[in-house]
Amino acid sequence: MTEDEMREGGDPFWVDVASAGDFLGLADRTVLHSGPPIEYGRMCAGHRRSMVNACLFEGWAATPSEAEAMLERGEVKCEAACDYATDGSGYGIITASVPLLVVEDRQFGSRAGLFPAEGRHGGGFCGWGRYSPEIAANLAWLRDSLFKDLATVLKDVGGFPMKALFAQARRMGDELHSSQDAIDALFTRAIVPYALKCRNSSELLDYFATTNRFTHNFGQASCRAFLLGLEKSGERGFMTAAGGNGVEFGVKFAGSREWFTASAPMIEGPYLVPGAKRENQLPWLGDSSVTECRGWGGRIRPINPDVQGGFVINGGMMDVNGGWMGAGSTRIPQECFDKAAKAKEAWHANELA
Repeated sequence: MTEDEMREGGDPFWVDVASAGDFLGLADRTVLHSGPPIEYGRMCAGHRRSMVNACLFEGWAATPSEAEAMLERGEVKCEAACDYATDGSGYGIITASVPLLVVEDRQFGSRAGLFPAEGRHGGGFCGWGRYSPEIAANLAWLRDSLFKDLATVLKDVGGFPMKALFAQARRMGDELHSSQDAIDALFTRAIVPYALKCRNSSELLDYFATTNRFTHNFGQASCRAFLLGLEKSGERGFMTAAGGNGVEFGVKFAGSREWFTASAPMIEGPYLVPGAKRENQLPWLGDSSVTECRGWGGRIRPINPDVQGGFVINGGMMDVNGGWMGAGSTRIPQECFDKAAKAKEAWHANELA
């Protein structure tokens, strides 16, 4: 499949909202995170804090110290989100109780899910790894109240089509990773007839109209579903995942579950949050470059003209203290591709032997 076919391919429909436990089949006491697999003891400070918050969120521990002890004893399983039919945007924290926006790619019949934008809490628990009773209550409200009627409507009408919206947004200048003003507006207008069928239509329309870049989550789920479907169809030679955990950056390729890793790069770009300091910036953390895997994002228009050459990816810059600092771009480390090439050579050698 050519790059243009990758960029233009797929036929994504938003079809459901389901808990991660149900949709992904998460085992008990399992936390998914962004980037390649990494043990709790090697995680960056932000991910370690997120693991603790996940234990509090799910009620596995009553205090941070109790959660830390559980994690150190290995009583909580920490796994890479991209080893499932999802991806970890930002910190990428997903536990069984987290709601997922389920997208089906009708070209292949493949499905993937991603957590929704958390409205007034920004990246909140899932994207920023934060926890508070208010954040927990908001996620429960998104799952059990806000999207409940709309999920029924989606099932009744056969889903909400998004392919034309993404295509139009690209024509309007969005790259569908870091720049998404057009797709937010197009999506909000298109969802109105569906929302009006729901008893809580005013709450739904308020959410879509006031939540910045909420379509980022739909775009990632759409890309993940497309890539998984393309892989299932027998296509090879393309990336199915690309992301970092603040320590390492890794990529995966169709036909293999193996990660090829290198040190996570720093994102170069302006600091959009007042008071943000460079010394607090984490190396790349997040799986949102799944969009670049299918030809969007930095493959269309890099945010930072100073970052050129190689495989350019756009993304958000994360603060070691939690939260989002701004946006910029960088390159996937060449070492990831070199390791993949060596693995391919070894595989061919074994086949011939």
